[in-house]
Amino acid sequence: MLVLSRKADESLQLGEDIELTILAIEGDKVKLGIKAPQHVRVLRQEVKQAIQDQQSIAVALASGPEPKSFDSLRKLVAETGD
Repeated sequence: MLVLSRKADESLQLGEDIELTILAIEGDKVKLGIKAPQHVRVLRQEVKQAIQDQQSIAVALASGPEPKSFDSLRKLVAETGD
């Protein structure tokens, strides 16, 4: 992992198309501005993880037997969510 120090209003260039700018530093939070082409997907890590979790649940539900009741559906979702 490359570690860089930046101050507010300083930028970082990733490749030709992506620019990260430190907009503000407030306590333990950093506000980032991101300029990137529309086809570049930008997600917070926790959002990416939630999407992956939901995809895993969808695959498990699609490949498994059809639940007979809401209780069995809840159980299946709980098992695949861990």
